[in-house]
This record gives sequence, structure tokens and C-alpha cells, in this order.
Amino acid sequence: MFRSRTLALATGLATVVPLVAAAPAAGRSPAPVPAPVPGFTARSSAWQRAYEKAFSAIPSAANARRLDSELAQEPALAGTTGDWHRVQRIVRELRSYGLHPEVKTYYTYLSRPKRVSVEETAPQRRVLPVKEKKQPWQKFYDEVIPGYNGLSPSGNVEGEVVYANYGRPEDFALLAKNGISLKGKIVLVRYGQVFRGVKPREAGKAGAKAVIIYSDPANDGFSRGPVYPNGPWRAADGIQRGSIAQMMYASGDPLTPGWPSTKNAPRLKPSQAPELKGLIPTTPISYGAAEPLLRALKGSQVPKEWQGGLPFPYRFGPGGTRVHLNIQSDFITTPIWDVTVRIPGAQRPDQEVVLGGHHDAWVYGSLDNLSGAENVLQVARALGKLLKQGWRPNRTIVLATWDGEEYGIYGSTEYAEAHERDLRNAVAYVNMDIAAGSQFGPSATPALDQSVIDASKEVRWPGTNGTLYDAWKQQNGGKTPIDRIGGGSDFQPFFQRYGVPAMDLGASSPGASGNYHCSCDDLYSTEHFGDPTWEYHAAMSRLAGIATLRLANADVIAMRYQPYAAETLGYLNDFTARQRQKFGRVVVDVSRDVQQAQAWARAAQSLQSKADAALSKGDKATFRRFNDRLIRAERDLLTNAGLPTRPWYRHQIYAPGIDTGYATQRLPGLNDPLFLQNDPGTARAYEARLFASLKAATRTLDL
Repeated sequence: MFRSRTLALATGLATVVPLVAAAPAAGRSPAPVPAPVPGFTARSSAWQRAYEKAFSAIPSAANARRLDSELAQEPALAGTTGDWHRVQRIVRELRSYGLHPEVKTYYTYLSRPKRVSVEETAPQRRVLPVKEKKQPWQKFYDEVIPGYNGLSPSGNVEGEVVYANYGRPEDFALLAKNGISLKGKIVLVRYGQVFRGVKPREAGKAGAKAVIIYSDPANDGFSRGPVYPNGPWRAADGIQRGSIAQMMYASGDPLTPGWPSTKNAPRLKPSQAPELKGLIPTTPISYGAAEPLLRALKGSQVPKEWQGGLPFPYRFGPGGTRVHLNIQSDFITTPIWDVTVRIPGAQRPDQEVVLGGHHDAWVYGSLDNLSGAENVLQVARALGKLLKQGWRPNRTIVLATWDGEEYGIYGSTEYAEAHERDLRNAVAYVNMDIAAGSQFGPSATPALDQSVIDASKEVRWPGTNGTLYDAWKQQNGGKTPIDRIGGGSDFQPFFQRYGVPAMDLGASSPGASGNYHCSCDDLYSTEHFGDPTWEYHAAMSRLAGIATLRLANADVIAMRYQPYAAETLGYLNDFTARQRQKFGRVVVDVSRDVQQAQAWARAAQSLQSKADAALSKGDKATFRRFNDRLIRAERDLLTNAGLPTRPWYRHQIYAPGIDTGYATQRLPGLNDPLFLQNDPGTARAYEARLFASLKAATRTLDL
């Protein structure tokens, strides 16, 4: 809660200052008293709102631009000199706020391109560009790596090209249905629909010897609007870099799954690492480079849904186009650097709320993800000012900028694995990854949905006369959609391995995908197209700060498990319906899980009613018991055995989709073995684990 400037330093607790309501002026009605902030008593709510007002005045558009102009001037690929320079700049910023940042070094396995060559050898010979043109305002351009897929195996291959649409399992199935063999071929696929790492894995299964991925203009180029530097969309030379690590099976350093990659940590052999299995040489190119390859392809014309945005009919191949691909990389174990600040709580220092965003980038990374990291810094600046006035949060707040996210969620995973014991009592993790723009798009565990909604009502939204909540509803037909957490960012280790409730607060402007992982994701692009006024940056900083501080200061943490139980009930019913549709019968019976989910919902509703009553009475003696139960509930949904085929993941309700990577797989212990692996025995075993977890969650909330 917001505290007086007077601080009882000897005990670490703030002095209680009574609230005195000012008498209304003669002839005027008293101002209406706002409803208490969810999770706060009326008394502490008043302090919290006063704090939120003071906090919200500090993040600014001017400071957002200043941070980006400094941090985005140099490429910052994880573990490089530019990355270290960025870390040093972040540390200087945090120290200037009066905070005490810690730099933690981890030693992680990653790749560096020595040679990337893509040459068309038929129907004519030409060397294709593997790097964008330099723009006059771009500095340190020699440090920009060529178009490259991190952790791709090296390879020197030549072969006929086959076009495989998005490279999804169903796309390769269609090629097989049409009698098109990929054995010994080089597969050309476009970005989109699924995580890029799915594409080479599936191509390798089909017999291909290499993959080229390009960004089609129908997805993020000229088909969508003006291109960089005249607009936000991807230009003909724009290349989307990115890792192809199999993050569906684990995240973090591939050689240390489950333990931190300290300097002398034991390490797997690369051939043993789940994140590296099944990969073949892969590299990205631009749609300008892909055009001659696609144009020369022979074979049947592709179906309408496979047609991209280039102005000619796409064909499957093979025939007509051959390519020589030469990728040579160094695979090294090298330092990366997390930067964290710990602000101890005055009442429950053992309970933590973590706010983080990664600072590394494939190139400059103004949007991805300096927008998120800079928002963390803006929150840090505001808290630093309030700390100087004697304020402290009730619970500990950890502010973090992570390294190595782009290679495979490295820095946050290593941190989480190193702090496993501390995270057992963590309240929540708040993530910011691409967090500036007019279109708000959050994801969260269901328990935190209402926290996201409530915080959005407190933030004025640029370009409108209302709040973020108002704009969010208007943009979505009167609804406030919140996605479920899948894969692809720093929430993964906290939520899906250690059961820490998480929310991901993202926002972007139309055209933001046009500079994704490209050298065009720079200060120029943000300033001209992404957020020209920098006001969305400041608004997202306010949102993140308010959400974090409500979690840190609440008398009873505002987590709602009744909607969570209701959603789980829906997933169970969907699982049964899907069985009947595919098999004509129920193979794995989840009727007892349905009953237990209903009991969980009743226990959650009862706990919420009791908590609301205690808050209305100011019954502080009961708050600790409520909070301990609420914190434990998400952990009940983990299984120590881990998920089938991917034991690093432990959450039984949500996981990244094995065949999608980014999208969320609900009930992965049931759906994956039954529908992907044709293994009903394993699905039944995981039904028993899920049932035990639902019983535990019910007992936890049955206060």
C-alpha cells in the first residue's frame, strides 16, 4: 500500500498514518468515495490509490524516447559486445534512480554464424542477399548479423526446392497426399501460423535436408501497406531472424535443462539436448530474395490458401529451382547477463512479485524488446523516487531485464532454475515483451484475468478520451479478450515449470509485425510508425506498475480461481467431445475430473466470499491464511513427473503446443498422448495425475 514518508526503519514497517477525510465545503455534496481496490480494505485502498496517482505521474513519453535513443543505438545479440554495452547502460540507469542492480552471469550454449550463403543454381545462377541494406541513420551496422536462425546445424547442401506453405504438419501431409516427396530436397516455407522451430523439425521428418524460411508480403509486407522506411511493413530486403530451438520441449540453455547454467555446471552433450533434436540446416531470407525461387518453380499450382502475396501463381515444385545453401556456425558456451533489482517488502519480504522483460535483440530491437525493458526501467525510476520518500511495498518486488530470450528464453529460465526455492512463495510474474502500441493484447493465467482488467481501468489511453479498458473493449467489439499463456517468452519458466501465476502485458501498433526480428526494428521505425509520440510506452509503464504494485500491496491477493475452475471444466468437456468425434467413443474417461473441477469451483467461490467478507470488516488476522492458500493453488496444478515427452514442463492445464510452439495447448497431459502420440495408456496415467492435482487445488482453497 502507499505509505507515509515516515518509515519505521528499525522494524522495516511503515508508520500507520490515519486517514482523515476533509469536510466538504458549505453547500457542496461530499465527493463519492470510490469502491475499494479489489483485494484491499477500504483503509489500505485509499493509500493504494494515492500511491498509484503518485506513481502514474512519473513515467513519461520523453523518458521513453530518451531510453530508446540510447539503448537502441547498437545491436545487442545475446552475449556480444553490444549486448554487454546495453547491460552497462541499464545498470547506470538503475543506479541513477537510487537502486542497487545486480548483474548475474550465466554461461549458455548458443551459435554464431561464420558464413551464411544462399545461391540459386537453377534456372540461373545468382547469389541471394542475406542482409538488409544499411539505412543512413543506423549505427554499428557492421555488428548486424546476417539473416540467421539461431541454433541451426551447419550444413553445405544443394538440391531442388519444394514450397511447403507455412511448414505445418498439415502442410507436409498435403504434400505427401499429392505424391510430392521431400527426400533430399530443400524446403522453402513462409513465416507464420506456427513457431519457426516447428518448420525444420517437420521438414526433417519428411526427408528434407535443409529449410529456407522467408517472410511473405501477404503476411507482413507490401500487401499490407507502405513498407519501411516509408511505412511500418516489411520491405523486400527485410529478413526475420530467430531461433529454431525446440522450446516446446524445454526452455533455457539447451545443455542444462532443469538446473542453472553456472560456469561449472554439468552439461549435456548437444546430441542429448531436447531443444536441439530433429533439426536440419535452416536459414531465413527476405521475400525479395525468395521471389525468383518461387517464380521459377514447376509442378502443380498450390491451393488458394497456400498462395502468398507475390504477383504470380505459386507452385509446389520440385523442378525449375535449385539452391545451394551453405551455413557454417560456431557453437559456443558464452556469458550472458541478467540485470535485476530487488526491493524488499516491508511486511512479507518472502513473497515476491517479479516484473521482467528481455533486453537482448537479434539486431537493434527497439520494439522487440526494448519497449518492454524500457517499461521495466520506467517502473524502476518511479519506484526509486518513492523509495526516497520512505515508501516500501508490502511484498518484495523484483525488477528484471533478461538476456538471451531470443535464443530460447535463456536468462529468465536460468534465473528461475537458480531461484527455485524462492519462487515457491512467489506471488506472480508480470512479463513485458513488445509492450508499446495502440492495440492491447494480454495473456494470463485465469486467476489473474480480473487483475489485468482492473489495472486497465486506471490507465488513460493515448489518442482516446478514456482508459485502456475503454479502448480495449472498443477494439474488440465490447469484449476484453485475454489469451492463455502458451510459449515464446519469459513467462515460460515461471508459470509452466514452477507454477507462478503470470500475466503478459503486450501492446503493438498496426504494422508492428513488419519489423519483427529485422534490422528495421530500430529507433527510426518506432519514432515514425510504432509510437511516434512515445505515449503508449508511458501508458504501458503505468499499467505494468499498477498491476505489479496491486499484487505486491494487496491485503488479500486478487486471484480468482472460480473462473479458472470453470475454464478447466470446459477443457475437460471438450476433451471428451473430441474423443467421441475422433474415435466414436470415450477412450480416456475424465468424468471424475469433471466432478472434481466442479468441487474446485465451489471451494474457490467459498474462499472468495470469505475473503471479501474479511476485507470489508478489515479482519487482518485472516489475511495471511488467505494469501498462503492463493499462492499455493497454482502450484497444485503441477506434476513432478513433467509432461509426456517433455518432462521439463510441469503445468497440467497449459503448455506450448508441440506442433505450434506459440499457441496454448490445454490439458497437455491428456491431449498430447491421445491425439498426437496415439498412446491412450499414457493419457490415462496423466488423467490420474490431473485428478490428484484438482483434488489438491480443492483442498487448498477449502478454508
